[in-house]
Amino acid sequence: MNNSYELTAAMDADEGLKSKRKLLTVVSLILLALSFSGASIDEANTFIFKIKFANQNGLGILLVLSIIFLMIRYYNYAKTYHDKLYSLWTNRLLDNPFFFSQNPYESEDASGLIVLSRNSEIDARVREDDFYSSCSYKCKWLFCRYLVHEWGSKQDYEDRVESVNVFTEFGVIAYVKTLFFETIEQSKSFFTHRENLDVLAPYILGCLAIASYYFNAELIELLLFLTPHKK
Repeated sequence: MNNSYELTAAMDADEGLKSKRKLLTVVSLILLALSFSGASIDEANTFIFKIKFANQNGLGILLVLSIIFLMIRYYNYAKTYHDKLYSLWTNRLLDNPFFFSQNPYESEDASGLIVLSRNSEIDARVREDDFYSSCSYKCKWLFCRYLVHEWGSKQDYEDRVESVNVFTEFGVIAYVKTLFFETIEQSKSFFTHRENLDVLAPYILGCLAIASYYFNAELIELLLFLTPHKK
C-alpha cells in the first residue's frame, strides 16, 4: 500500500480490526459515562442469569482491566496499520523543501538535509544507472531523530544503511526545525487523513476512561467548575 486511500480501504475491510475497535470503544465509553455522571450499575442481564453488583469499586477495576486487555488486543490487529501510517506521514514530511528540494530543470541542483546528510559514496555514484539510494525518517526515544540512508547497486544483493543523527550532525537550529515540521505534519494528518483518527481514537478513549476513573475527584471538581450556575 503506497497511499492513504488504499490504507483506508484496507482498514474498512478488516473485520477483525473493526470488531476489536468497537469493543474497546464501547467499554471505554461505559467507564467514561460512569465517571462523568457518577452513575452506578446495579445489575446486568446475561443470556443465563442476572448479576447484581454490590461492590461498585470492583466493577470499576474490572472495566479498567478490560480496557487494558482490549487495548492490547486492538494493538495486535492495528500494528500493521501503525507501521503504514508512520511510513505515509514520514514520506510526506521528507517532501518538505527543508529536507529535500530539487530544481525541476537541473537534476543535479538539489538541497536540503537529505542532500547534506548523504555520504561521499552516494554523492559520487548517485548518477550511475545501476545505483539506487533512498532516505527515510526515523523517530527514536528521547526525541532522537535520524535520516536513514539506504543505498547499493542493482546488481548486488546487499544494501548498505547509514543513520545520521539530525541533532549531532546539523546542530540545535536544524534539530528544532525538524521537530517543528514533524509536529506540523502529524497535527495536520489528523485533519486531512481520517485513517489517523480511525486507528488512534480507541487508544485515546481508553486512556481517558482509565484516567477518569483514577482521577475521579479531580474530574468532578472540573465538571462543577465548567457547569453554568443559575443565579
